[in-house]
Amino acid sequence: MQIILFYFLIGMLNVCAEFLGNEPLKYASKVLLMPTLMLFVYRTIKATNVMHLIYAALFFSWLGDIFLMFPKTQTVISPKLLFLAGLISFLIAHIFYSLYFYYEIKGKNIISIISKKPSLLLPFAIFVATLLYILFPTLDAMKVPVIIYTLVIITMAIMALNRHGFVESRSFVYVFIGACLFVFSDACIAINLFYKPFDLARLLIMSTYITAQFLIIKGVILSKQMKA
Repeated sequence: MQIILFYFLIGMLNVCAEFLGNEPLKYASKVLLMPTLMLFVYRTIKATNVMHLIYAALFFSWLGDIFLMFPKTQTVISPKLLFLAGLISFLIAHIFYSLYFYYEIKGKNIISIISKKPSLLLPFAIFVATLLYILFPTLDAMKVPVIIYTLVIITMAIMALNRHGFVESRSFVYVFIGACLFVFSDACIAINLFYKPFDLARLLIMSTYITAQFLIIKGVILSKQMKA
């Protein structure tokens, strides 16, 4: 419990730093977020099969946080390269989350909710089509990376939905809401960066991101505890 309180304290400091424009506090708090969640996983669930996928997802999320937090005007590294490095890091993190969700349902003699109701994919398809329609005219050379990233993250959300019926209900709800918040946070980044910057974007992005990561990890831990 103390670890989670510490995690949300760091998160609140980060959001406040974003609002106040306090760069040192923003960087110091952001770099601690994912290691704190990794410690939470380690202290709660001892080594079990495929948990390395969760650690990998958190590690690459941490790398993404670091790449995306560098000042874009005070570094010798190209801002575009920093953004691409962050994009690739988070893309890998989403792949590891998707793989973990897949292994949770693999080999079980249950028909998945997507197989029973493929129409549930429609809202995801509409979301992807709408987001890319909005962003496409302004993406320029970033068209392919953004398309790939969008497809990967929406796949992660679909895999989170597909856990329905395979895991304890609270675990499903936590993970699915977390995955949707992650998608929302990334969509806000894309809109703010490529389409039209909006007020309080960083506050919205970070608050939903911090909550999303916690909910996913909390849901994963609940599922493991129920099986223990």
